[in-house]
Amino acid sequence: MIAWFAKNGVAANLLAGIILLAGVISIRSLKMELFPDFDLDIVTVSVIYPGAAPLEVEDGICKQIEEKFGTLRALKK
Repeated sequence: MIAWFAKNGVAANLLAGIILLAGVISIRSLKMELFPDFDLDIVTVSVIYPGAAPLEVEDGICKQIEEKFGTLRALKK
Protein backbone atom coordinates (compact mmCIF):
# COMPACT_ATOMS: atom_id res chain seq x y z
CA MET A 1 0.00 0.00 0.00
CA ILE A 2 2.88 2.37 0.75
CA ALA A 3 4.39 1.62 -2.65
CA TRP A 4 1.05 2.42 -4.34
CA PHE A 5 0.84 5.79 -2.53
CA ALA A 6 4.48 6.49 -3.50
CA LYS A 7 3.52 6.00 -7.17
CA ASN A 8 0.24 7.91 -6.89
CA GLY A 9 1.07 11.21 -5.23
CA VAL A 10 -2.34 12.70 -6.01
CA ALA A 11 -4.12 9.90 -4.14
CA ALA A 12 -1.83 10.33 -1.13
CA ASN A 13 -2.44 14.09 -1.07
CA LEU A 14 -6.19 13.56 -1.49
CA LEU A 15 -6.25 11.11 1.43
CA ALA A 16 -4.23 13.52 3.58
CA GLY A 17 -6.64 16.33 2.69
CA ILE A 18 -9.68 14.20 3.56
CA ILE A 19 -8.15 13.29 6.94
CA LEU A 20 -7.32 16.95 7.60
CA LEU A 21 -10.83 18.08 6.65
CA ALA A 22 -12.40 15.40 8.88
CA GLY A 23 -10.23 16.61 11.76
CA VAL A 24 -11.26 20.24 11.28
CA ILE A 25 -14.95 19.29 11.10
CA SER A 26 -14.74 17.09 14.19
CA ILE A 27 -12.82 19.62 16.29
CA ARG A 28 -15.57 22.19 15.77
CA SER A 29 -18.09 19.83 17.38
CA LEU A 30 -16.00 19.14 20.51
CA LYS A 31 -17.41 20.51 23.74
CA MET A 32 -14.87 22.64 25.58
CA GLU A 33 -15.44 23.91 29.11
CA LEU A 34 -13.28 26.04 31.33
CA PHE A 35 -14.88 24.59 34.47
CA PRO A 36 -16.38 21.12 33.82
CA ASP A 37 -19.56 20.04 35.62
CA PHE A 38 -19.09 17.26 38.14
CA ASP A 39 -20.65 16.20 41.42
CA LEU A 40 -18.62 15.54 44.52
CA ASP A 41 -19.70 12.37 46.28
CA ILE A 42 -17.49 12.72 49.33
CA VAL A 43 -16.67 15.70 51.52
CA THR A 44 -13.98 15.47 54.19
CA VAL A 45 -13.80 17.92 57.08
CA SER A 46 -10.56 18.18 59.06
CA VAL A 47 -10.17 20.33 62.16
CA ILE A 48 -6.92 20.90 64.02
CA TYR A 49 -7.11 21.99 67.65
CA PRO A 50 -3.58 21.72 69.10
CA GLY A 51 -3.22 21.10 72.78
CA ALA A 52 -6.88 20.21 73.36
CA ALA A 53 -8.13 17.06 74.99
CA PRO A 54 -10.25 14.69 72.90
CA LEU A 55 -13.35 15.52 74.94
CA GLU A 56 -12.84 19.25 74.30
CA VAL A 57 -12.51 18.64 70.56
CA GLU A 58 -15.62 16.47 70.51
CA ASP A 59 -17.76 18.92 72.51
CA GLY A 60 -16.35 22.17 71.13
CA ILE A 61 -15.96 21.32 67.45
CA CYS A 62 -17.21 17.92 66.28
CA LYS A 63 -20.71 18.13 67.74
CA GLN A 64 -21.21 21.66 66.40
CA ILE A 65 -20.10 20.63 62.92
CA GLU A 66 -22.37 17.57 63.02
CA GLU A 67 -25.32 19.74 64.07
CA LYS A 68 -24.72 22.15 61.17
CA PHE A 69 -24.37 19.31 58.67
CA GLY A 70 -27.50 17.67 60.08
CA THR A 71 -29.63 20.45 58.61
CA LEU A 72 -28.53 19.64 55.05
CA ARG A 73 -31.15 17.71 53.10
CA ALA A 74 -28.84 16.12 50.53
CA LEU A 75 -26.52 14.63 53.14
CA LYS A 76 -26.81 10.85 53.42
CA LYS A 77 -24.39 10.09 56.27
